Amino acid sequence: MSGPIQLPPPPPLRQRSVGDILGDAFRLYGKHWLMLVQVVAVVVVPLTLIQYLITDQLAEDVVVRRGPAGTTIEIASDGNLGAAALTALVIAIVSLLVTLVLLGAIAWSVAGILVGREPSVSDSYRFGATRIWSILLVSVLSALAIIGGFILLVIPGFIILTHLVCSIPALVVEGKRGRAALSRSWRLVRGRGWPVFGALVVTGILTGLVSSVLTAPVSEGWFAQGLLASLASVITTPFTALVVGLLYFDLRVRKESLDVMTLDRELRAAAP
Repeated sequence: MSGPIQLPPPPPLRQRSVGDILGDAFRLYGKHWLMLVQVVAVVVVPLTLIQYLITDQLAEDVVVRRGPAGTTIEIASDGNLGAAALTALVIAIVSLLVTLVLLGAIAWSVAGILVGREPSVSDSYRFGATRIWSILLVSVLSALAIIGGFILLVIPGFIILTHLVCSIPALVVEGKRGRAALSRSWRLVRGRGWPVFGALVVTGILTGLVSSVLTAPVSEGWFAQGLLASLASVITTPFTALVVGLLYFDLRVRKESLDVMTLDRELRAAAP
């Protein structure tokens, strides 16, 4: 099995504006798109197609009839509905676990790119697999905090979402676990909330537009819908990961004068 691809020495880490972060994300995407797309596609394409197939099967197992007073009654047409629902649940659990591995893999790939190394797809997934339970814990804690914030008049949800965006990079690069990863992200973002939020909003708009363009042409047929949905995810996920990674490193440069040598040592220590 081949090791990481050695690239030319990266430029010194520097402070970046929101425009610089987005521009560098596009530049790095263009330079490393093949590896990044492979990391995402290897799991997203088959899982998305399976999910669309199960959804289609569930729809076929239901007959919709109009009842009294205009109410709608859904009646299973045969006994396969329960089996299809159980299969969908199993697929959802598997998808969750694989997605957690993907989060670790793509974060590890991005971190490697920023220090001048391009990890292989297998190395990236090996890292994600070894950190799956830590990623699960951080993801659950972040989700609970963000959902709680949205329940509290919405605005706190955006504040929490913004301040916890660096939790996964902190886990991947620094080995922070559980609440320590969340606290680390919060401290890094504190005082830079508006620029971070602005970068996330622009990234969300750009990726949303790409997804809408790719998924709009097809409205019927589970295979075509699933294929286009997976293609949209394969294209947009690496860009989002690059933006988040660049935000994380920019915050550390600003607050801790992070340099490439220190980052490289941290990644070597974090390697599985």
